Amino acid sequence: MIFTYPKKALLFALLFVFLWPLTPAWAGEKGIVTGSVVNVRKGPGLNFAVVAKAQAGQEVETLEKSGDWLKVRLNSGGTEGWVHKSLVQINTGQKTVKVTGSTVNIRKGPGAGYAKVGQVRSGTLLVVSDEKNGWYLVQAPGGVKGWIAGWYTVVEPVAVQSGTIPEQNGRQYITVTTEVLNVRSGPDTEYPLVTKIGMNEKHPVTAAQGGWYKIAVGDVEGWVCGEYVRLSSEASPENTPLDTVIVTGSTVNIRQQASIEAAVVAQVKKGDRLAVTGRDGEWLEIRLSNGTKGWIVNWLTSPDSPGAASRGTILESEALIAPISEGRNFKIIDSSGRPILLLEGWTSSQYQIKTAKDKNTITLELEGATERNYEGKITRLGISGIKIYSQADKAIIELTFSYAPTQTVSFDDTAKVTRIQIGVVQTAGLSGKIIVVDPGHSSVQPGGWLDPGAIGIKTGLKEKDVNLDIAFKLKRLLEQAGARVIMTHTGQTELSLAERAWLANNSRADIFVSIHANFSDNKKIKISGHSTYYYAPLNNSELSDQRYSRQKLATLVQRELVKAGGRNDLGVLQENFAVLRETRVPSILVETAFLSDSEEETLLGTDSFRQKLATGIFNGIKAYFE
Repeated sequence: MIFTYPKKALLFALLFVFLWPLTPAWAGEKGIVTGSVVNVRKGPGLNFAVVAKAQAGQEVETLEKSGDWLKVRLNSGGTEGWVHKSLVQINTGQKTVKVTGSTVNIRKGPGAGYAKVGQVRSGTLLVVSDEKNGWYLVQAPGGVKGWIAGWYTVVEPVAVQSGTIPEQNGRQYITVTTEVLNVRSGPDTEYPLVTKIGMNEKHPVTAAQGGWYKIAVGDVEGWVCGEYVRLSSEASPENTPLDTVIVTGSTVNIRQQASIEAAVVAQVKKGDRLAVTGRDGEWLEIRLSNGTKGWIVNWLTSPDSPGAASRGTILESEALIAPISEGRNFKIIDSSGRPILLLEGWTSSQYQIKTAKDKNTITLELEGATERNYEGKITRLGISGIKIYSQADKAIIELTFSYAPTQTVSFDDTAKVTRIQIGVVQTAGLSGKIIVVDPGHSSVQPGGWLDPGAIGIKTGLKEKDVNLDIAFKLKRLLEQAGARVIMTHTGQTELSLAERAWLANNSRADIFVSIHANFSDNKKIKISGHSTYYYAPLNNSELSDQRYSRQKLATLVQRELVKAGGRNDLGVLQENFAVLRETRVPSILVETAFLSDSEEETLLGTDSFRQKLATGIFNGIKAYFE
């Protein structure tokens, strides 16, 4: 028997068959917003307009998924829009609690005696991953993980799983999926550039916000857009150290927690090598050869040398992979902070290595043209410029370093692999010296904000950001020359000015260098240029005994600063600054340029000028020790 259907009914049936599989199986499930204030956008991407804002702990209903973005409906008002998946926790059956106290502390351990690591407000929903003695292990908005007292919460029927950072039994990383990726000081393209990283670089994640990830690139922290990275989890590095360090103190305590008040669990001696498994501010979590884990202050250690024997192995990772042509690749390997250049696909007769007159640039001329056109840099490895391009029938790779590199070349023509180990010409005068570098300002103020220092009149450039960048550049140069550098902070600090000086005194530093940018309120007279300060009054016997050394250091740094920066020479001056008065080692304070001068503010906003300033300070320090 043959049945016939009306055309409209048949069309509806066909549409149902084809469209039914497109309905998301999880649509309609509940989620919780984890970012503090999250933009809800019109479409699945950062380029779409913001239609609403969601608060931390707010419940949403999931509707659709597109890549790394979720379409959600806000419970308040029913507004619909898109948020990045890292900022929403999806229901998977875990226990969830709602905060009932007005403002409740998140602590490092399950008890009121543990240090505070964050706070949450009333109404915030939290996922419970562990329980102990009436305390819950939770992940607060912004990625902070810690313990909250159970009596300040009520159990919610909705259960969720965290989609943010980090996991209890592991660490999360991003891997770069684009050729060059900007790392910014905040989670938005409007924040200033901190550094750049390249294809396949891998870095640990410390927080997530608005589709951005906060990562650690060596000593630098910054934010990258989630659209250009791949997020992955790895097992907690119990057996794989992040790095190795050498103990520099004579006998150093290993403590149970990252605090000088914590119990001592072991002691190590000068020259011991330790495997680093974690970091917390100025403390390193380490593992001893017998398996004991504990914490050591980082200024009583120095980075391990790739050439030195170690209890572990030198860690190598691919910092850049650049396919040049079919079957031929150029790679930069990060070997515990030192670069190795790897050529794959050429014999030793199929390339040339040339060094420029400035001795800081290496050019590789490789047989065969390339379609690749690339520009980038890997600041943490001291590579300030990378260019790859084609020239006639050759592929050209230009590498510019922030120092004069040495080259140790080894090759295997059978395998068509060449390995170029990059080293640094050691400066005898700086080798082994302990230098404390103090980026001015960035002190945590009451209320949690940071002292910005002077603010530029033209672009609003903050002195604290300029000082920190120059300090990191100086640190890199000093370490490459064999010195051990101790930073008073790496972005913010609760140390007073006297305590910054105390750090130099107690670490038995050879010198102390504080970096600042200047400012003048005098609108009638244009003031610009470089100046360097020291302090050694004759009525202070302890400081006056160092008068020669302090004045010598200031004079040499000022001389080289003017050479490198090229601005007005305002001279060597003496001033009763706290960091100079309280130090008991030769110390100087460098005023690099004026943020009150529009021309110098513009220069201070450029990476190239800040590198010149760092180089000038470095050359002065080098001359002092020679």
